[in-house]
Amino acid sequence: MANDAELPPVWVVGFTGHRHLQNPVAVGTIIREQLETLRKEIPGELVGYASAAIGGDTLFAETCQTLKMPWMAALPFAAPDFRSDFSESEWSHATELLSRATDVEIGGSSDDRTAAYLRCGLRTVDEADVVMAVWDREPPRGVGGTAEVVAYARAQNKPLILIHPGRLEAERESFRDDAFTDPEFQFLNQLGSKLKQPAPSADGDIRKQRLEFFFRKVDTVATGNAPRFRRWVAASLIMSTLAIILAAAGIGLRLKWSFLHPVIFLLLAGATLSIAYVKRRGAHRRWIRCRVAAEMCRSALATWELQVVATPVWFHELEDFARLARSLRILRLSSPTPRLSDLPGWKQHYLQTRIDNQIDYFGERSRTLHRMLLILTSAFWLSSGLAIARAIFAATTGMDRFDSTLGRIVESFLPIALPLAAGCALSLISIFDLHRQLARSREMKMRLKAARDQIAKCENLVTLQAAVEKAEKLCGEEFLEWFILFKNPRFH
Repeated sequence: MANDAELPPVWVVGFTGHRHLQNPVAVGTIIREQLETLRKEIPGELVGYASAAIGGDTLFAETCQTLKMPWMAALPFAAPDFRSDFSESEWSHATELLSRATDVEIGGSSDDRTAAYLRCGLRTVDEADVVMAVWDREPPRGVGGTAEVVAYARAQNKPLILIHPGRLEAERESFRDDAFTDPEFQFLNQLGSKLKQPAPSADGDIRKQRLEFFFRKVDTVATGNAPRFRRWVAASLIMSTLAIILAAAGIGLRLKWSFLHPVIFLLLAGATLSIAYVKRRGAHRRWIRCRVAAEMCRSALATWELQVVATPVWFHELEDFARLARSLRILRLSSPTPRLSDLPGWKQHYLQTRIDNQIDYFGERSRTLHRMLLILTSAFWLSSGLAIARAIFAATTGMDRFDSTLGRIVESFLPIALPLAAGCALSLISIFDLHRQLARSREMKMRLKAARDQIAKCENLVTLQAAVEKAEKLCGEEFLEWFILFKNPRFH
């Protein structure tokens, strides 16, 4: 990691290997050398991911802990069933390793043990950014062996480190220059910020402190790049409408003002440049990138002390933000922060700082959208009503009773200006998507209030974690829309 102001991306080193090794000490030395080399080469933090079977898995877990590298365990099935594969001393050692694991994931049923081992190996490859395998290069000797896992990793084009347990040699496959770079993470870490990096607290959680600063940084940038895309489009529409109205006034009223045509030119130029500015600067895309990242960090910080990570499932489906989602999850799991002890106090704090803030946000947003919709709808109906009244009046009464100037206004100017004003108001309603946004904000406010009531009634940690997870998923629904906008080529 370049400095303490950056959030380190987390990269997963998955492991698979044989159980029976002739020279486990030498193999363990090679595993350590390879992990130390990866640490130097890969920017960010490494976390191990493997099962806890005897042999290679145990060596890998021991090496991770020696290097003070977080290790996540993946068991093929529940621990009581897994235990039957160990002797008493081996199981005692495995239990000790598992107790120090950052996280323990349990696979499926032990009805088909070989298939369960294979699924565990395949899951290790899927989770890994680089796969390390202690493999003798021999073909599979049964279902669920190391050879099959390596073949799967090769099919997935995963970077591979192959350690031969007999020759005690290591070789690499499929290592690419861009394998351990994440453009979105680099963009977020390189953002400038006027925030002053606080000195790390000696007795605090360094990981959480870094995340808090990272959150404030991206949130500040997101706020500074608040959604102006629609505003610039609206400004372009308004300037174009005014230019046409002025042109109609000049023709219909026969105006000879010297500044009329320069003003029309400036309005048309401003309308064109507004769209070009948004397209070139990419402010809306920059806002979306920072806002999504900030909200993901906000969710992680709000639930930091929970024993179960309540990350919305689709965080990991946001493609460009998948590395950030994974890093946040693993940083939390490996955090030394004590888990929740004061249930009522934490619950009240969460409701006030997370749920109530979101309710207030959507409430204020609903009021603002309602005012905008009321003003634009009134402008539309007023302009349309006047246009219809003018047309009826002109058809039934005629223009003979008006003097030349007023007659030209009623006959030549208003037929153009009033429909244009009505169309502009209607277009602004569409540009800002006011009906949908208003309905969405009101719905979110009601659903958050229901989530608040459910959390307030929780009396134990299990029900609280379940309710909080639902609330975080609800808050995360906004991400889906933002991410769709983020992927829209118009904003690139």
